[in-house]
Amino acid sequence: MAEEKRKKGFAESKRKFIVSLKKRPHNIPLCMMAIAFIVYSFNLTKISNTTAVINRPLMGLCEFVIMLFSILAFVAFLNAYPKRQKPILPMVILLYALEIIVAGADVLYLKRISEGLQSIQVNASRQFIPQAQSMLTVHIVLVVLSIVLIALIPVIGKALNKIDTSVAIAENEDVQIELVSDDEGEAARSGGKRQESEK
Repeated sequence: MAEEKRKKGFAESKRKFIVSLKKRPHNIPLCMMAIAFIVYSFNLTKISNTTAVINRPLMGLCEFVIMLFSILAFVAFLNAYPKRQKPILPMVILLYALEIIVAGADVLYLKRISEGLQSIQVNASRQFIPQAQSMLTVHIVLVVLSIVLIALIPVIGKALNKIDTSVAIAENEDVQIELVSDDEGEAARSGGKRQESEK
């Protein structure tokens, strides 16, 4: 019995989640953007240490641009897709521009790391450099996925709308409804009144 209730509770939670996504399908790319930002933020120390060791041109600027423009991309996204309104085209264009700049800064930073590794030896104390490389590669993939998902928001919305989220009423039960005609109902009412008057 408890297992059945747990399954029904899980199914209901899943249904409500899909219903909320139907109303706001752009939450999917927003989540991807959040994941990309978290991945970069949690590895910021490795990036800073890499910049300090390699110290090639524009590395510090790339680091700053990625962080700042990632935050601005969130602001642009929330303004581009207001609640229960059509997307605002200028903000959507700005959002694409910010995300492309972030991806470009990632690529440039990786290029600078590759150039620096030609003259710097990676030892046990500098393992953060290859780790920063791997993280930036993952970050680029996540940013590109975010851009693709933003472009596919209309398609995602249509796909979600095809999912049946209606609630089944009286499942596996025979519901019988007794209908009383107007004549029978009137007769019953008049009979009841007549009995009351006789009393």
